[in-house]
Amino acid sequence: MEQLLLTDIAGKQKISRRKAEDEIHKHIRLQSAEELLKRVDTGFGQKARAPFQAVAEGVQNSTDAIDKAREALLKSTGSDDYDARIEVSISVVDRSRDELQLTIQDNGIGIPRSKVQIIVRAGGTGTIEYKASRSQQGVGWTAAAIYASQSTGKPLEIISKTFSEKQAHRHVYDYGKGKVTKLAEETYESEFLKHGTGMSINMIGDYSRARANILEFIKRMAAIHPYISFVLKENGTAIEYPKRSGAGIPIPKPVPPHPNSVDIGQLKDMLALQSRIRSISLAGFLKRNFCRIGEKGVKDLLERSSILLYFDERNLFAGDIIKRVAQSSKVQELKNDPSKLVAYLKTLVHEVEIDYEYAAQLVSKGKFNSNLNIRALDNEELKKFFKLSGDALPKNIFTEKTTVNMILSDDNKVRLLAETLRSMSFPSPPVDSLMPVPDETFVEGFVTIYKPEKYTYVKRNPTSTKGRPVQVQVLAMYGGEIPDNLKDHDKLIRVANCTPLLYEFGSDIITQTARDIDWSIYKLGKKGELPVLPVIFVVHVTSPQLKYLGVAKQAVGADDVIADEIKLALQAASRKLRQHVSLMERSEQFSKAREFLEKHAEVVALTLSKMLKVKKDKVYDLLAAEIRKRRPVVGEMK
Repeated sequence: MEQLLLTDIAGKQKISRRKAEDEIHKHIRLQSAEELLKRVDTGFGQKARAPFQAVAEGVQNSTDAIDKAREALLKSTGSDDYDARIEVSISVVDRSRDELQLTIQDNGIGIPRSKVQIIVRAGGTGTIEYKASRSQQGVGWTAAAIYASQSTGKPLEIISKTFSEKQAHRHVYDYGKGKVTKLAEETYESEFLKHGTGMSINMIGDYSRARANILEFIKRMAAIHPYISFVLKENGTAIEYPKRSGAGIPIPKPVPPHPNSVDIGQLKDMLALQSRIRSISLAGFLKRNFCRIGEKGVKDLLERSSILLYFDERNLFAGDIIKRVAQSSKVQELKNDPSKLVAYLKTLVHEVEIDYEYAAQLVSKGKFNSNLNIRALDNEELKKFFKLSGDALPKNIFTEKTTVNMILSDDNKVRLLAETLRSMSFPSPPVDSLMPVPDETFVEGFVTIYKPEKYTYVKRNPTSTKGRPVQVQVLAMYGGEIPDNLKDHDKLIRVANCTPLLYEFGSDIITQTARDIDWSIYKLGKKGELPVLPVIFVVHVTSPQLKYLGVAKQAVGADDVIADEIKLALQAASRKLRQHVSLMERSEQFSKAREFLEKHAEVVALTLSKMLKVKKDKVYDLLAAEIRKRRPVVGEMK
């Protein structure tokens, strides 16, 4: 009897668990579809923004598809140039309800018939690879399709064809009732592209208010991608930006993260992932999971970890002491007086003994500056700086044969390994994973559309942040057809991974960095504001897994490294632009002098002729010659 009772209880518990699991699974399904728009800011919360967000998500996907088609063509034919085209069609279906029909069609790589269901059921379309991508980290077209289904009750339609498929295929999916339902999957009998995809949705949105931003988005996409034709059809009326170049954006390749700025949490995740696959040696883990680490890098890292451990045991960090010396204004003042510098260093660094004479030599040679950190010194320089002999260093807790599991089981080892990676100097990260716009393409794309009088261009060398490479490009355009009364969001064109950002302007790190610059130095405005002259700055940031403020991907999040790179690029472009602005000011001054002389030449000639007792015509001829010299002096910029 007791046994039966226990069996009955166990059975009821099993049923309860199954019901609980079913509820949890049901919750997950709802979260991936119906609740998605409620949980996060996808950009579809306002009727005035929803049409723009749908266009932005769809066009990003289409541009990625075209680049994948370019990659396939390059591998198969040796050329990636073809008549790439993206067409956006918007028509008002019901004005009383603000219902729109949106279709985005491209001649990109296409979606294989077997993969359509996977894509439409996904909660997001982002990539987890370490490479730059327009559509990374977002919910993409899925969010647009969900919003459309919720707002109109009408399904998503997809028509697609790949290079290898003989015929296009049509799919219809509904996102209602908390799940994704396939309504149709069939061969598409009508005429379609040789390869590409067309997606159509019906949605509620205030197109009249969204229109300006959609037009600007398409215009900026065309400027960034002159190798693609962009067409916007509004109720049948077409606005077209034809293809203007055959040079496309380099196809990014996934690469491992850079070791310089990996944090403890990221390192622990990487160790755990490797552990689940197989626990390998530390040397193998470092070379396999990070770029720019070879045999020499592993050996240097083992010695560097022993040096840091020496300071750990004394509750000190060598990097703090080095920064203190490097950032001291007094040290820089005394760098040409070795004896006084040594005396001052003895008062500046007292908690640990250093080689004061050697430190003074490094300062005098310019090795130390305000931006220096521990990475500037190799192991031998570091040991000499702190007067460390091999005997003084503790036994290393790492060897080349230390396994991943041995490190993962000790938080102190994880921390030490992360600090060691950050403390060393490795070569700059490879640019393979980035998608910088080629210089000529970047300049030509914007200059041909915005038609400035002058422009300057700056591209920063790649650096790294959070273990990932980052690169910044800045184009400054001045005068010409650029109006004087631009709004702030038009003076600063923000671009992230080849995609223009139009919303959340004030929250973006690009905007905040630009406003921190003292523009008066460059004759462009003042600090705390954007430039006041007819000037446009285009700032492009590219990085794998770029940090956005939300899944709508309209603002780049705060990052010190990215902010510094943006600031340096803006300042460099502004210095070049200042030359032209100064010439414009001189030209204006000469023009005013000329206008004054022209206006009063007759009177001045008559007065001077009487004073000098010279014929009036002779004086007037001299004045006329002087007036002709007072012409504008705007020079050419390089």
